[in-house]
Amino acid sequence: MTTLNDIQAEIAALPPNLRAEVLDFVRFVKQRHGLPAAPAVMTAAPDTGDSAFFQALEAVGFVGCIDTNEQLSAAYKNRLDFSAKSGTRA
Repeated sequence: MTTLNDIQAEIAALPPNLRAEVLDFVRFVKQRHGLPAAPAVMTAAPDTGDSAFFQALEAVGFVGCIDTNEQLSAAYKNRLDFSAKSGTRA
């Protein structure tokens, strides 16, 4: 195997978040030594109808949030179902 093949195999074995870290490091090294940046490659993402911001949140593992009216902080006890709550109040 050549060095490039070794590097590709090692990077392919990493999880996506660490691959992004490796890419950031490579870009840093190139900038530090005055080497030109690689041309940006445009990849077509599947059209899910979601915004680019939402897709980025999904890519980093964003869990989610709830959608409700603005008064939730004042009236949350009336809006949330506590029937499955266990335990006793001390």
